Amino acid sequence: MSSTPDSSAAESPAGLRVLHVADSDVMVRFGRMFRELGLALSDEGVRVALLTDDARAAAALDGTPVEDLHVPALGGWRGWRLATYLRNLEPPPDLVHLWGTTGLHALSGWTAVRGAPLLIHCVSVADVERLDRRGVRPHEQVLAACTAFARSLHERAAGPIEAEAIPPALLARATAEEPLSRERTPGVLWCGKLAAGNGLPVLLQAVERLRVRSQELHLALIGRGPAKRSLWRELRARKLLDCVSLLDEPAMWPAALYGADILILPTCQRELWLAPLEAMAGGRLVIASRDQLADWLIEDQTCHMFAPGDADELAACISRAVARHPQTLAVTRAAAEYVRRTHTVAGLAARLVAHYRRILTPAEVSR
Repeated sequence: MSSTPDSSAAESPAGLRVLHVADSDVMVRFGRMFRELGLALSDEGVRVALLTDDARAAAALDGTPVEDLHVPALGGWRGWRLATYLRNLEPPPDLVHLWGTTGLHALSGWTAVRGAPLLIHCVSVADVERLDRRGVRPHEQVLAACTAFARSLHERAAGPIEAEAIPPALLARATAEEPLSRERTPGVLWCGKLAAGNGLPVLLQAVERLRVRSQELHLALIGRGPAKRSLWRELRARKLLDCVSLLDEPAMWPAALYGADILILPTCQRELWLAPLEAMAGGRLVIASRDQLADWLIEDQTCHMFAPGDADELAACISRAVARHPQTLAVTRAAAEYVRRTHTVAGLAARLVAHYRRILTPAEVSR
């Protein structure tokens, strides 16, 4: 890195090299955001590279100003290769922005040696819990994807960790589709991990109740995990095989959302996804349990909500949506406008550039 101060670099991010790091799980959950954010940061004059173990996501950056760097793994038993890769990375970045905490150990050691700041962006409860246990090193700073994460870090028993809440964003369409306006069977979507605590039991109970009332709908479940076999057993036991499809490819959720009318969050999202924002921006209705952490899930303003574990209330929410209740139409329109106003990629890029500028001295910016 240059050791010569440059006053123009302090005023402008031009020449700033930032390495974004995200594992395949984060890349799947946030879909197209990284590509759009990389382009927006490039427009701001920031030279962006994305290091990931998701080969498909890296390939999607072809033809963009964003440099794609692929490694076999950022964590797990193959994660040891990351340290070797980083030692050979040239030119080094001025700042590293880690989304999540996978690869944190290797990245923290490498950035400390290089003298570069490491920005850790918490996008799940697990990220917050890891920092709660570990603490933050002198060269590290923290961002949170929602206010609840920032508050939890600030209230840490071992001492507060200050984190600015900077939420995800997307490039929303100018106009949203009219919800549930197509003449077809209403489509309901869930995406997540097939594991304990995912909220699927209450969702399947609600669908079963609606089927008893002769309510036609199709439920698409997108995800994989250890509970797949038990899920099939439950679908057979509830006689829902004819109205439920299971797609074992998490990255397909954006395409599935395009054909859906309603996105269901049947339990607290401990891992934040872009899916609710995508749904709202596209005119789909979001129905969520009231224990959500994300700031953008606001009852009767951006989504409908139900008491956690209450299958009857969830079924009633779905039934009202399918009937195109006036409140449902009002909520979907308000939600689309909310996303276009508060979760723009340009706005996210501007906030990140301002944050990068604050934590970098002019002498730390490459020339």
